Amino acid sequence: MRYFEDIAPGEVHQLGPRAITLDDSLRFCEEFDRLPFHLDSDQARQSIYGELIASGLHTLSLTASIVVDGFMSQTSMTGASGMRNVRWHRPVTLPNELQVNVTVLDKSPPKPGKHFGVVTCRLETTGQDGVLVMSATVDYLVGNEPRR
Repeated sequence: MRYFEDIAPGEVHQLGPRAITLDDSLRFCEEFDRLPFHLDSDQARQSIYGELIASGLHTLSLTASIVVDGFMSQTSMTGASGMRNVRWHRPVTLPNELQVNVTVLDKSPPKPGKHFGVVTCRLETTGQDGVLVMSATVDYLVGNEPRR
């Protein structure tokens, strides 16, 4: 288990890959993002994308899952207090595999009476071709090491 004190700015974690299939994308979009270029091949071909693409929300969700499974689950993370600068740089074509580079940018110590600090990370998600598809900055709440 890693605690707030164990994490240092400048750390880089390369996580993944995680597959995303056409069926995965269709299931997600049927429930959460019913735009035609995510669900209908004919309409997708007529769109600016020219083919079915994954939802940006699905990409964001998979990115969060990859980060939790590969990095945050090994820490004393208690949640996140914010996400900013979310950008979708390129559409995710299907099928694909996503990887995430997590860079620890900064740390803010616990406020008085709190048992966690803030670890600010830059997330950069790439597709199987290594091209950046999404990026975001997240403030994770990470618990202090218990006093012994």
